[in-house]
Amino acid sequence: MADSSPVKIGLLLPSTGVDSAQGTDATKGVELYLGKAGYRAGGREIRLFKEDDEAKPAVALTRLKKLVEDARVDFLIGPISSAVALAIRNYVHEQGTPLLVPAAFTRMLTSPQQASPSIFRLSETSDQANYSMGAWMMKHTRYRRMIVMAADFAGGRHSVEAFMAAFRAGGGEIVAEIYPPFDTPDFLPYLARIGPLRADAVYAWFAGADAVNFVKQFRESGIHRQLPLTGHSALTVETILPMIGDAALGIVAVGAYSAAIDTPENRQFVRDYEAAFRAVPSRYSECGWDAAALIATALDSLNGNLSDRGRVRDALANALPRIKPPRGPMRFDAYRQAITPIYITRTERRDGRIVNVVIDKIPDVSQEATWGWWNKS
Repeated sequence: MADSSPVKIGLLLPSTGVDSAQGTDATKGVELYLGKAGYRAGGREIRLFKEDDEAKPAVALTRLKKLVEDARVDFLIGPISSAVALAIRNYVHEQGTPLLVPAAFTRMLTSPQQASPSIFRLSETSDQANYSMGAWMMKHTRYRRMIVMAADFAGGRHSVEAFMAAFRAGGGEIVAEIYPPFDTPDFLPYLARIGPLRADAVYAWFAGADAVNFVKQFRESGIHRQLPLTGHSALTVETILPMIGDAALGIVAVGAYSAAIDTPENRQFVRDYEAAFRAVPSRYSECGWDAAALIATALDSLNGNLSDRGRVRDALANALPRIKPPRGPMRFDAYRQAITPIYITRTERRDGRIVNVVIDKIPDVSQEATWGWWNKS
């Protein structure tokens, strides 16, 4: 007899704290897809259960247990923070509830040493974007001496480590590394260290409120007149561009999504998202949409039957090429990490709006193509 009970999806995403904007966008992406699907797939109703992880590892583990042990969810979507992802990895692996990761991109999560059959990541890893950017910068710019700045936690450090590895491999030099603490309101003391240094540009990774403060204070300090600002797309993600304003103009960044990608799938996604939320979708919105689409497609292929966890995992792994993500075609590698296009963008003003204009695309970037510099086993 077919199971007619609702399918439960648990969202472990921050709705408060420094990563709240990212968590809210991922939630909107999930809700957009499920809303258009009538909150049904595989012949069953879908219900969402939301928990705020506050981007704090200890809080996240407590809230995760509530979703798994109390609500008994069938799928999980989250988290945003790399630190949270590493903190909950063992629990998810032991419990076996499929986890779809929309943003936390520390390379360790899907490395051969840490990959779990229950964890599927839809965002790029810290290597896929940042290592690619180091190589791209050596080929397409005149920058040869760089300063790197990043939030002092796994996501930030792993990002710039990957960038530095590729930049150095191409013959570039890293002049200085500066790591302000996570959730820093005042970056001026750290920016002051740049003054005496001889460099061509700055490469940075900050996200959420940190990114807003950093980019605005970088411009206010006047450093941009001598040193262009480059970095990962978390710096200029669409959610925070209105808060940053003109200070974001001219930043060249790298990431797996831009709302300006000119494809039929993305144009439709942007139209639907703007109609639903009166806002431009971000990389977090797109990953949330992908996660919901992946679950729904897997449910359809299983006719709603979730009794066999192994079959559920196989269905998720095989569904990715069929969902037509707004960013472009993707597939999972052997460790359930997405092989994804990577985009180079420049922040410009178009039609009265600040947008991340795509200036180059690197198709089908895998973690295996970029992890050789650190993974030796």
